[in-house]
Amino acid sequence: MKRRTVIKLLDRLFSRKTTVGAPNQRRRSFVEWFPASALVQTRHESGGPASPMRTSKEKVMACRLAIAFAAATIGISCIAATDASANCKFKAKKDFIVIVDVGHSDKDSGQISARGIKEYDLNLKLAGRVLEELVNTGFVSTQMIVTSGPNTHESRLQRSKRANHLGADLFISVHHDGVKNETLLPWQYNGKTHWFLDKFEGFSLWVSQKNNKYEESLSFAKTLADQLMERGLKFTTHHDELTNTAKYGRIAPLVDRERGIYDASDHIAVLYESHMPAVLVEAGMIVNRAEEQVLSSATRRATVARAVATAVERFCAGRSQT
Repeated sequence: MKRRTVIKLLDRLFSRKTTVGAPNQRRRSFVEWFPASALVQTRHESGGPASPMRTSKEKVMACRLAIAFAAATIGISCIAATDASANCKFKAKKDFIVIVDVGHSDKDSGQISARGIKEYDLNLKLAGRVLEELVNTGFVSTQMIVTSGPNTHESRLQRSKRANHLGADLFISVHHDGVKNETLLPWQYNGKTHWFLDKFEGFSLWVSQKNNKYEESLSFAKTLADQLMERGLKFTTHHDELTNTAKYGRIAPLVDRERGIYDASDHIAVLYESHMPAVLVEAGMIVNRAEEQVLSSATRRATVARAVATAVERFCAGRSQT
């Protein structure tokens, strides 16, 4: 099934209006959430907060209903969660709400990889794998947010508003990195001209000092960076204001030079508008021809997902009450 068809079906099944204004005003975009695939939650008919399913059969059926059209695209399956009885520091682990935000949208797909793959497609697959790993780790209240329509400032605010409404404990936005178009070089792949730059590789993590849980955001980012590096990944320095120019892309101060954590300040709305700790993950450089192939693999997605799940576990267990 084509992705456009999937999005249309999801729109019809689950979308809600996000346009501010009169009820009959044309919708510009929607922000949708997908429940964790093990303990699926269903919304009330009134559009109110989600309520947990009670039986295993109901869980499976609700799971199939909620993600059937997306499963082939993002690789989520209806699975049984592992033991979720372990607690976080101040709440049950099963009640710890992680938001996994899919960066960009079907209409604004972000970077284009060295072989012509849209960043949004890679974000969707990785976010789905992260969600699955979090569920298997016991974080069954995890929610995944997908946006359809223009990737405007307002639509990005809607992501944070949804997370705030859910009372989320942690917000993770999933992206893949690139460079400015004018720095890309042409090459031929499958008989077509594509664009690449092999100069940089690696992940980067972004936090915002404007986030009201900045210290916790930074704490989680450090834990996640450590987990990624323990698994052999390295971070990119091409955003570093001390070693590069704005020629290649956004330049920002490195908050932690040993871990590749950057300060987004007020440039990334989902970080500073979210009321909970929030981190944006650039999983790697998709304009780098070699790294793109690795990032497109199920093996790398599993590696990143396990790093995220372990980092969330450690963050959850040691989080201070605020």
